[in-house]
Amino acid sequence: MKILLKRLAQYKGELSQLEKQVLDYIIANPEQIANSSLNALAKNLFISTATISRTCKRIGFSGFQDLKYTLNKDSEQELYEAAKPSLSFLSSHMERVQQEIEWTLEHINEAQIQKAANFIHESNFIEFFGVGASLPTCIDAARKLTFSGTICNAREDWDELRCVAKRLSSKDLAILVSYSGETAHILEFAAILKERNVKTIAIVGRKSSRLKDLVNITFHAQIQNCYLGDLDMSSRFPLSILLDFIILTAIESRKKS
Repeated sequence: MKILLKRLAQYKGELSQLEKQVLDYIIANPEQIANSSLNALAKNLFISTATISRTCKRIGFSGFQDLKYTLNKDSEQELYEAAKPSLSFLSSHMERVQQEIEWTLEHINEAQIQKAANFIHESNFIEFFGVGASLPTCIDAARKLTFSGTICNAREDWDELRCVAKRLSSKDLAILVSYSGETAHILEFAAILKERNVKTIAIVGRKSSRLKDLVNITFHAQIQNCYLGDLDMSSRFPLSILLDFIILTAIESRKKS
């Protein structure tokens, strides 16, 4: 639960004053929220239900019920972890990564992978959009596509990415990589790309996100939050795996055609 609440706290800088009030209450009273109704919470905070629902969406949930479900599941996971035999420090993290990769592989949609590969074939130019810890994943994928003969790029500078987004067209493809699907810069770029009718693919680590509503295709990888103190050690391997499969499919399809 502590890890989940720490992640939610990172959204404070993106919220309005009322939304911050809701988030502060959620962080301070997670057990109460998990067992409360939307109307009851609105009465306690003297805030409209619409404000609470909007806050839930702003911090990465589809709505209040999705928030409650996540809080309950996180609490159940804590009880499960406490009850099972303890693993060594390294073994516990090996198990976490294994679970992430297995879940991601089990939920791959081959038809969607092929559709994403077709987007690559149909595009004159491909730009990867990723910031922070997601950037290395973009650089690695762009390098592989470049060596396969595809014209593409992955840039580091935010202003440069914004400029590129404003110049791409419907004949191009943008691939956006974001662990949360809620990163402010990525959402900004996605909105620009949508307005310009650019084909878009999102690779995210959360099932519910605002980014999903701004793109053509979304792939969801399973990523568990992992912090050592304030250091974010959450894995990005599942994001890379999905990109690898899209690229492999695109290269193989090109050979056949």
